[in-house]
Amino acid sequence: MRRLYHQRLEKKAFKMAIVLMIRDLPPQERSRRIDELTKQQFDIPYSGKKTLSRAVIYRWLKQYAQSTDPVGILMPKERSDRNKFRTLTEGQKNALLRWRYDNVYRTVSQLREELLAHASTAKSVPSESTIARFLRSVNLDKKTLLSKDTPGAKVRLAYEAPYPQYLWLADTKGPNLYVLDPDDPDKVRLAKLILFLDDHSRYVVAASYFFQENEITVMLLFRQAISIYGVPNSLYVDRGSPYMGKSLKRAATILGCHIKHTKKRDAAAKGKVEKGLRLFYEHLESELALHKPPLTIGQANEYLAALIGQDYHRRIHSSTGQTPQERFFGFPQEYRRFVSKNALAMVFLPRARSRVSKVGLIHINNLQYLVPSASLYDRWVDVRYDPQERSRVHCWHEDQYYGEAHLFLPENDYLKRQELMEKLKEVPEITIPPVTEVPLYSHLERQLAAHRLEIEETDINNALALVKAKKEHVKAALLKVSQTALETAETAGTAGHIGITDHSNEFGVDSFTHLLAVLLKRTLDAHDRLSIHTVWRTYGPFSEELVRQTVGQLLGDGHPVSNLAGYLEAIRLAVLK
Repeated sequence: MRRLYHQRLEKKAFKMAIVLMIRDLPPQERSRRIDELTKQQFDIPYSGKKTLSRAVIYRWLKQYAQSTDPVGILMPKERSDRNKFRTLTEGQKNALLRWRYDNVYRTVSQLREELLAHASTAKSVPSESTIARFLRSVNLDKKTLLSKDTPGAKVRLAYEAPYPQYLWLADTKGPNLYVLDPDDPDKVRLAKLILFLDDHSRYVVAASYFFQENEITVMLLFRQAISIYGVPNSLYVDRGSPYMGKSLKRAATILGCHIKHTKKRDAAAKGKVEKGLRLFYEHLESELALHKPPLTIGQANEYLAALIGQDYHRRIHSSTGQTPQERFFGFPQEYRRFVSKNALAMVFLPRARSRVSKVGLIHINNLQYLVPSASLYDRWVDVRYDPQERSRVHCWHEDQYYGEAHLFLPENDYLKRQELMEKLKEVPEITIPPVTEVPLYSHLERQLAAHRLEIEETDINNALALVKAKKEHVKAALLKVSQTALETAETAGTAGHIGITDHSNEFGVDSFTHLLAVLLKRTLDAHDRLSIHTVWRTYGPFSEELVRQTVGQLLGDGHPVSNLAGYLEAIRLAVLK
């Protein structure tokens, strides 16, 4: 309203300037002056016209002369049908009032779509601008309903990860959603949304509602995202207790993922994931809150998956200009680092640290376990355990898996065994029982089980070694790791695992990348290398002679060195010829 008032004042000032210029002139001089004004061009405030007609000027003079209020007479006249909205029927108005009153986060486009979806309101549906003006006229527009003063807001610089899988964000939203309590269907319970988001593409890699917000639920969702999309380079989270646990940090470190935390009292630094959580609140939780009776947590997660898959992932993002799905899966598959399910299940178990006693026992959750190897005696070990399985735990030492440590029962104590032996000595004679009364002799079966367990442990250790080697290879391909690091990896025997072969006598994609860097005399970043690999996979292979001839010709013509895309396009055209 204030903006409209200022517009009207500017229009009035323009009219008054024209009237005051000619009101006191004689009739002949006034007529000549009006002729001159009609031939001139003006910057009329808030109008597309540039000229004035004689009829308009004479009308302003007449209104000024006949008015008892010369100051207000030239103010623009309000429409007689202002706030009438003749294109909106009473049924449509009532529906819009009800729908916006129920949920302020329903957008104008959604309200218009809803009008079209019902037979009683689908006739002659007006435009979105008409609906927006109607809502503003009754003070039900979103800006009025959600107006808040936020003085002293912190200025933040924009940041975006260079490619997918480089940085993931995670945060928890809630509590805003009430669902049925599974333990008591007559009561409701608060559910919290945990969200994992890829920074580069804004793609949701994992999202779900949970009753408990703790380290175990965060690790469960993180493990689910890794099993589907691979291991990210970094995970950016706040300093809440679910994200500060040692088990989560240790699991991520083993997989080659670095966990970064925001500064203290600066949780808003994760702006992208905060905006995503707000979107789900506005478009999902605000709607589910109106559902009667309340939903179960499983139904809420189904609605969440539908919103993400059908709407969020397929809608063009305002910042990237692409859909999150298109931008996320544009990342080459060979650069993603995947881990086997067995290794993930082992790595993401809750973790504890314990010192092995001189007799091979560790203490976990007020229970004693016998470690599987004597080499661990009197050492600190990392213990991973299933909270629901108390009979065994898994032992690690210096990122090496040693096997299962089984529960040590008091009956297996040395002194207890001595007492049993004394009792056996007091028995006058021994009677051999029949075969049917004793267990079958299973020495070979136990050896077979031990052999299979040893193979399983070896597979887990190899899988983790493969993940670490894969990370080094991807890092070398994207961020140009020094050749010394790659030679070290090959010497360690990991080159065979990650598929590095010697192409010293062949002009391949690595030679192509190196040749471009030498010819252009510049350092190639991750984006440049990704573009080079994409062109090579699509139009390659190229010969070294073709590359040198094409690039040399462009350099001779004064082509800018910084425009790598121009050189790649010239090489592509040279191949097509």
